[in-house]
Amino acid sequence: MRRMVALGACVLLACSPQKGEAPAVELPEYFPAPRFSGTTAEGTVFDAESLRGKVAVVSFFFTSCSGPCPVLNSRLSVLQSLFADEPDVRFVSITVDPLRDTPPVLKRYAQRYGAKPGRWDFVRMSPDSVEWLAVTGFRVPGSAHAPDLHSTRFILIDRRGIVRGFFSGLDENEVKKLERAIRWLLHGEGSKGRA
Repeated sequence: MRRMVALGACVLLACSPQKGEAPAVELPEYFPAPRFSGTTAEGTVFDAESLRGKVAVVSFFFTSCSGPCPVLNSRLSVLQSLFADEPDVRFVSITVDPLRDTPPVLKRYAQRYGAKPGRWDFVRMSPDSVEWLAVTGFRVPGSAHAPDLHSTRFILIDRRGIVRGFFSGLDENEVKKLERAIRWLLHGEGSKGRA
């Protein structure tokens, strides 16, 4: 697992734009990110208001997923490493299987991917809240009643709380675009609508 994360970091670093180079990624302003709250893997309250002023990446997963979730979370682990020195970048992974994914289960799972609490939070909420958040709030597939049908896209939110992009977590090129988009938003250029 650590080798896979290290290899992924090397690939993403090699493909990162040079300083001053504008990445070619369109970043329209979609809609305000929904407000939500839940319980973290640490057992503390998570409130989406804590993302204000930060660039955030939101994803959906569940711990017993053997399909896309390990790939998604490995890629988020690489991104967390790449932005380790950027305190204004946050990652939030929301379980679509809250009945099984209790805080202790989430904590063990988060540790597997090297998640740093407060920088990358694994969040649990009620089944109805998860479905509302995915389908109505973020406008992606997701249901606690059918966890396998969750979205595999990473949702990018800017410092103002506006959804700026959807990136396939299963496509390495899309993840590279996400990395460039995060950098662009961090350095203030994203407010112009193009990254």
